[in-house]
Amino acid sequence: MSILRWFRHPLIWFIAVLVWMRTIWFLSSIPGDKNPQLKMQLDKLAHFLGFAGGGILIAGLFTTITLVLLRRKVRWDLIITATAITVGLLGWFDEWRQCFTPGRSGANMADWAADFLGGITGALVFRWIYFRLGHKGGD
Repeated sequence: MSILRWFRHPLIWFIAVLVWMRTIWFLSSIPGDKNPQLKMQLDKLAHFLGFAGGGILIAGLFTTITLVLLRRKVRWDLIITATAITVGLLGWFDEWRQCFTPGRSGANMADWAADFLGGITGALVFRWIYFRLGHKGGD
């Protein structure tokens, strides 16, 4: 079985999303005084890139669910919207959780906006990769 065939299985994407979410959860649990990323003033970039990765994975999950489980054509407007909503909710939850982590501000709207925009960007990157791999618009 070629490596690309593995990417057609929703379970692979689901596991990847769970690993990504666990990684975000772990990083958000690091107290602020022990988090070098915060000291480097790259906080918003880290949020954007971290959630862009999540946006790629979530869009991949929704795309394979659509194609494999639902056996329907991909509607990119729905994939991008569902990914944006999912990433937005996960980003909000992550910010809320940080309210209970020592040395972290939490509930930071600028961080949440970076999460949200990163997630949408990730979904658009996934769409671009999907087409670059030779898939048609709805298959």
